[in-house]
Amino acid sequence: MSIQGFSLLAGSPVPKPVPSDMMEALEAVEIVAAIGERGTFRLKFRLDRGSTLPARFLLGTGDLVRTVLVVGVGKQPAVAMDGVMVEHSVFTSDEERFLVIAGEDLTLLMDRIDATGRPYPGMAIATRIQLILAAYALYGVTPEVIPAPLTDLPAPTERIFHQRGTDYAYIRSLAAEVGYRFTLNPGPLPGASVAYWGPEPHADRSRPSLTIDFERPANVDRLELRFDMMHRVDPEATILDPASKAPIPVPVPNIDVLRLPLGAVVPPAQKRTRLHQAAKLSPLQAAAKLLAVASRSAESMTGSGVLNVRRNDLRLRAGELVDVRAASKPFDGLFAVRRVHDRITAQSHLQEFELVRAGIGAAP
Repeated sequence: MSIQGFSLLAGSPVPKPVPSDMMEALEAVEIVAAIGERGTFRLKFRLDRGSTLPARFLLGTGDLVRTVLVVGVGKQPAVAMDGVMVEHSVFTSDEERFLVIAGEDLTLLMDRIDATGRPYPGMAIATRIQLILAAYALYGVTPEVIPAPLTDLPAPTERIFHQRGTDYAYIRSLAAEVGYRFTLNPGPLPGASVAYWGPEPHADRSRPSLTIDFERPANVDRLELRFDMMHRVDPEATILDPASKAPIPVPVPNIDVLRLPLGAVVPPAQKRTRLHQAAKLSPLQAAAKLLAVASRSAESMTGSGVLNVRRNDLRLRAGELVDVRAASKPFDGLFAVRRVHDRITAQSHLQEFELVRAGIGAAP
């Protein structure tokens, strides 16, 4: 029995719809996606005696097999994953044989070559990101880069920025420095994806994907919300004046500079931390790092739940917004979907999801 509403495209270099016998053998699909992280997928196939499926997926050339997973929910199918197959395994269980294929999204292709030392003279962070991502246009990747609110751009005679690590590692490290996240969002069409580098959440706040009535949660199987008072920290940094070597404390910027929090009130920090090796930073560099720590640690309200996709004809995507109502005032309001984990079979499609936000209560 094939999985209704699910399509699989695979091939090298161009993914194409797989034959019907492959779809008939597909027993289970898992897809994991999260903001700021690499997406993964897992395909489980039933193997009949003499099946040629392993050889058809594991090419004799050893080339990476591009893989696109399309989930049909609602009126229009949506691309849930665009990646490559990484690991193939064959095993037996209770007289049954299975082929399991695990893969990762296309950021894996950005993480294969160490380009440490590549220079970027006179380039702001956003320009460096655009330049790096341009190399992946042949894979259908379109950059969406939001310039950082605080960025230091010294003259090339003073300093030239050099890359550290792979493209993926460098892009993520630059995001962490300014409080941003880097996520590769598949779609909207098969073979295309959007490389988003910017603040989270960035979805339309006036159009949440899901509204949950906490007293009558008919559209979710489970929902739990939590607030950790000790999660937020107050970072400190002291730099040295280049001329006098006098210590200069740098104030922490307001996290609203990045993006307005989803909650009405962001509670004060209960802990303090000091940035290490900050003495040689410029005031802007130190302020950006302080902002990054302050904004991430402010995300102290979280949640988790389970959504029955087929029953509700709705599937969440990482980065979308959920509106919670009647949970009590501190927990009401918008949450960002931080992570989703789809588990799909012919019988069911369940989606575990995680929520996050900075602030207590619903914002006006």
